[in-house]
Amino acid sequence: MLAKQNRLVKKKDFEKIFKQGKFFYSKIFFIKILANELEVNRYGIVISTKVSKKSVERNKLKRQFRAAIREFDEKFILGLDLVIIVLPAALGQKYKFIKNELEKILLKLRLFKPGQ
Repeated sequence: MLAKQNRLVKKKDFEKIFKQGKFFYSKIFFIKILANELEVNRYGIVISTKVSKKSVERNKLKRQFRAAIREFDEKFILGLDLVIIVLPAALGQKYKFIKNELEKILLKLRLFKPGQ
């Protein structure tokens, strides 16, 4: 579980990110990024029922993405809101693959602190 200060939960925050955020994609997810005026990063993960009708599978994906985010959190530059929209292609993927895809996109976007 992400710390409370690192979670996006309010509908207005999600709407703001979807309207104003920059959009990037991978094979298994989309990512929307928007700068916030806080000293922490906040994360949201969206998995619709189109990915899977089974809540067990959606929750497993959510846990895997949260774990990957937690591993990279200390390396991120501060002051970002990130929303990850998971695609059906992520279903059945191993954690290592999800982590590698996330790392590739984050490196490409230069979201890591210099020297990390």
